[in-house]
Amino acid sequence: MRKIVTAVSAASLALSMLAMAVPASAVTGYDSAYAGESAFVNISPGQTQSFQVFFANTGTTTWSRGTGTQVDLAACLDDKTTCNAQDATEASWNSGWLSANRYASTTQTTTAPGALGTFSYQIAAPSNATAGTYRFNGDLVLSTTGEKIHPEGYYQDATIGGPGTGAAVLSSINPTTGTSNGGTPVTITGTGIVCTPAFPTVSFGGTNAVVTSCGSTSVGATSPAHAPGSVSVTLTNSGQAASNGLSYTYADTSAPSYVAMSVASNVVTVTYSEPVCRVVAAVAFPGPQTDWTVNNVSGATNDPVQWDNTPNCTAAKDNGVTSALLFLQSPMPPGAFVEADLNVAAGTCVNPANTTCNPHFVDSSGNTINAPQGQTASATSSPGGAPTMTSASGAVASQKVTINFSQPVVCVATVGSDFTLNDNNGSTTDPTFTALPDATDNKCGTTQQTAGTPLVLDTNIPLPAATTYTLTYNGPAGDVKNVYNVNLAVGSTVVFTTGAADFTPPTMIDARMANNVLSTDFRDIADSFTVTFSEKMNGGQTGTVAIQDQDGSTATIQCFAAGPNVANAATCSWDSASTTVLTVTLTGALTNTSGSTPGMQIPFSITALTGIADTAGNPPNVLGSSDRLVDFE
Repeated sequence: MRKIVTAVSAASLALSMLAMAVPASAVTGYDSAYAGESAFVNISPGQTQSFQVFFANTGTTTWSRGTGTQVDLAACLDDKTTCNAQDATEASWNSGWLSANRYASTTQTTTAPGALGTFSYQIAAPSNATAGTYRFNGDLVLSTTGEKIHPEGYYQDATIGGPGTGAAVLSSINPTTGTSNGGTPVTITGTGIVCTPAFPTVSFGGTNAVVTSCGSTSVGATSPAHAPGSVSVTLTNSGQAASNGLSYTYADTSAPSYVAMSVASNVVTVTYSEPVCRVVAAVAFPGPQTDWTVNNVSGATNDPVQWDNTPNCTAAKDNGVTSALLFLQSPMPPGAFVEADLNVAAGTCVNPANTTCNPHFVDSSGNTINAPQGQTASATSSPGGAPTMTSASGAVASQKVTINFSQPVVCVATVGSDFTLNDNNGSTTDPTFTALPDATDNKCGTTQQTAGTPLVLDTNIPLPAATTYTLTYNGPAGDVKNVYNVNLAVGSTVVFTTGAADFTPPTMIDARMANNVLSTDFRDIADSFTVTFSEKMNGGQTGTVAIQDQDGSTATIQCFAAGPNVANAATCSWDSASTTVLTVTLTGALTNTSGSTPGMQIPFSITALTGIADTAGNPPNVLGSSDRLVDFE
């Protein structure tokens, strides 16, 4: 018979597969074994229910969701051999499946050999579905190819009852709150509860509970495990529609724990059982951090903790981490036997299950971490080895080079002078780096606590197009190192090529009046208009803008960084964020020529631009622009 799996009791799950001979695995490196499933369900038209099935990974390859080793639960026809297909009678029940013929992938990100993979999916009975039993067949397949892993003939049934008025009406549930681990006895009261020929099904947010007792006005049930939050509890008499729903809240009352640690150099990596943040901030560097005690047991010495990078909690406590770094005053020698203890601290333990705790650390529900707790490990060298430069890049005409590393690194403040660029062309002058990293985009900090990647350096000149550079780290040793104080090797190199030259002219995509102070014409001091270009421009503030109105009046505006009070002069300025929006503001009265009507009437067109170009030096394509008419918008 099929195995029955549940977080609370096996009695809540349906048996749906007879014992059978199972074929060998069909895909090299992949194999599986059926391990259990959730109960069959009664369902009403328009209602949604959930199925779960569990398969053990008995192969040699880890199932990794989102990669080439992803394993899916595929739909199969009633013949149980044709998979990656769905019978027409069940196809319309699709409720958030991976596709029309794939129910789900593993809920776990990775399922290693020997571990259980959980496949969860929902079915939604169409509003016009008729009474009967609907069977959902499936088998595991390799996601990329659709090949069956180990055919076993899995199926689960959903039954719609016949016409009738047999739905129960629920009035109360007691208690209304229980733990997310499940196992809470509840009593549900109401009318129209039918106990024969079978106890009704009680669902907590789509997960069926174990019904322990049944009467015409009440049932007893044991809540199943569920994620924290509010769910709807319904009762469904055999073959009938579901009842109204009652609200039940799953509370997270499980305290987090400190479960593991490792140590290399002066860095201790601690691991928590669930995401944790700090409600009491760590003592400012260099400490000491009294929440932690770290001892070199081999050397019989204590090493003070100077910093703990567990983040301070947001108001919602939604920024917790499952691992954090403790920085010690001194490095631990490789091979030393080290004990790291999380200490008790004064305060209230909010989880009643705790006898002692450290209330400085909580999970997303505010449960305080268990303490005291200790973990031990032998000190090692850097777990990731020495850092390396993995790639570099620089855009044409930019003055920034981005250097990516294999792991977070620490950079001294003047690290820019440690790197050189060489295009291996003696006829050109190579860019050089400024001493300090880029103030905006650099992620490489100057301390262990601020280690990061990438390192972004500024060049003294814009980068040319289509040029291949060798980027070399010349040292001195120690100017770039990882968080474990292992240096980037002097002489390390990485090669990158700037992009192809840009020969595409920019265009004007929006033109409009910004200010019209006195007359209705464009002519008075402080009158202004804006022009938006299709790409980043060079920010030039000198040049000319030629304009013409609809009766033939023409004028040429002379641009200045700060325009003088002379005829046709203007200040031409750019937005600082994108350098795509030019604002032209008259600083002298505009005089025009020609035209049948005096003055530069609005709207008017931009007919020519000089001294204005994109970052590659391409002048705008005025006539090919989508909007060069300056008007009120």
